[in-house]
Amino acid sequence: MIVSQNVQIIKNINLGIQILRMILCFWVLCFHCLDDNYVNYFIFYIIKTKYYHVPCFCFISFYFSHKIFVNPNSFKLKRRLERLLIPYIIWPLIIYSIHNILYKEKILLHDLLIQLILGRKFIGTLWYLFSMIFQTIFFYILAYFFKSYFIYVIPIISFFSYFAQYSGFYEIFKNYIYNIKAPLLDTLSLLPISILGIIFASNKIFETIQSKKNFSFISFISLIFILKYDLFVDIQGYKGIIYIFTSLFLFLGFYFLPLDNLYPLTKKLIKQITNYTNGIYCLHIRFINNLGLLRTFKKCIIIYLISYFISFIGLKLLGKTKLKYLFI
Repeated sequence: MIVSQNVQIIKNINLGIQILRMILCFWVLCFHCLDDNYVNYFIFYIIKTKYYHVPCFCFISFYFSHKIFVNPNSFKLKRRLERLLIPYIIWPLIIYSIHNILYKEKILLHDLLIQLILGRKFIGTLWYLFSMIFQTIFFYILAYFFKSYFIYVIPIISFFSYFAQYSGFYEIFKNYIYNIKAPLLDTLSLLPISILGIIFASNKIFETIQSKKNFSFISFISLIFILKYDLFVDIQGYKGIIYIFTSLFLFLGFYFLPLDNLYPLTKKLIKQITNYTNGIYCLHIRFINNLGLLRTFKKCIIIYLISYFISFIGLKLLGKTKLKYLFI
């Protein structure tokens, strides 16, 4: 998941957002691994928030890449697409090859093609990268043609996205094959969140806030309040206006964490241990399928650590090549 920039000092990386990325990645894993019936007080809010990981990732990604669209830049576009396409293409090829060597039941070439085209077949989590690639190209085309009017055009797209979600328009896709309709409809649902990230960043709304500590606290309290009382929740279809609120409050809570006074060594350590979200995101689903049916919190931690270790080793071996984007 591609994010990075600014407030906290180490090479323009916001340490709060780095920590959030790591947490969101764990929530993705919990979403796929953790049984909702396996609940205790400690993980109550993990259960409550695990559905909001991808929208928040989406907000973060477009918040920090907004300059590509506000001032269309083909070089920055190429770099972003490179970082997205390398894991999107290479991980399916790796899994396809390893699986067909180790197992009698083969992944068909047809399945590989579906995976590469739509991002969802035998590595279902890659639909997110499909969505990021699609949205990146879509917004760049709009920015190229509308230029300075781009920032006024994209809210209209948000309106049509929510209209489609709440009007029942999505129902016309109900008989489509899941692997075809899911990435397309999920992408349409994420558009307003990506747009919000671009608008907030381009207008530098958060840079005017002075009391970071208080703002972070208020954001977390607001998030807990929404989750506790299930505000804005509508579990039918793709009615996802709650994702705007959860993504925004999660982002703000971590973005404004008062981490400026940490020791440089501590900052470096945080940067190092939060640097492997892409590898964990892409790898974990295969381990869930291969480690039995018991869906517990302990299993989530084990799978996270295995995926983390493989990503750590992979980055050490390939860190000087573009294949590093498989892991970071």
